Amino acid sequence: MRALIAILSDNYEAGLEIADLGINTSHAPFERAIASSARNIALVLLNKPGGLDEVGGYIAKCAENGWTLFLSGPDNLWGVGLAMNGRIDEGLRYIEQTISRREKEGYRASADWCRLFLCEVYLDILSGKGKPSLGLFLRNFRSLASVLTFGAKRIRVLIEQVRSNPQFDRDGHFIGRAEMILGLLYKAKKKKALAQTHLTEARRIVSAFGPSPMLARIDAALGELIGPPG
Repeated sequence: MRALIAILSDNYEAGLEIADLGINTSHAPFERAIASSARNIALVLLNKPGGLDEVGGYIAKCAENGWTLFLSGPDNLWGVGLAMNGRIDEGLRYIEQTISRREKEGYRASADWCRLFLCEVYLDILSGKGKPSLGLFLRNFRSLASVLTFGAKRIRVLIEQVRSNPQFDRDGHFIGRAEMILGLLYKAKKKKALAQTHLTEARRIVSAFGPSPMLARIDAALGELIGPPG
């Protein structure tokens, strides 16, 4: 559980370290399975060399054995991993399919977690983070063109779905991340007032859980909006 909490706070290295500790010290198979799931989530988000192959094998093993609970986390992130490795068309398509799978399973919280990661992928594209090479752009032209045209609207729709989930605490992590994403979207769109409003609300929520990479990300964005004092 500590590994998953670290991952939710964007502290992926700590999540991997704690998950490995859990695998090595736990005796109950259920505990080791949870730690293994967290480890595979962290591997995708850290984009470790060979990580996708390892995670793919883990997902296949979970699917073969019907381990739906342990499969859902890494499966939610598989499409993100594909997108991070230049397979954007395939990655976005996989994330959309994963959301549908979680919905059919009745696992709404997991589906909404996946929606937030889809928003993050859209946001990276819209903000020009890691501008693609010409070859990468041409290989993924259709999906990139679609995100650049409709991505902002799509993010707002996805976030509204997340915020409507009655399972989520209004002062909890998922709503805090939703507010952060909206703030970063409006920042990328040069809508300073809206960006500051959502990022300030995100900070109010996330700061209650203590220091984290996620909080540092929010503070950095607010600092860029507000500028240096004086």
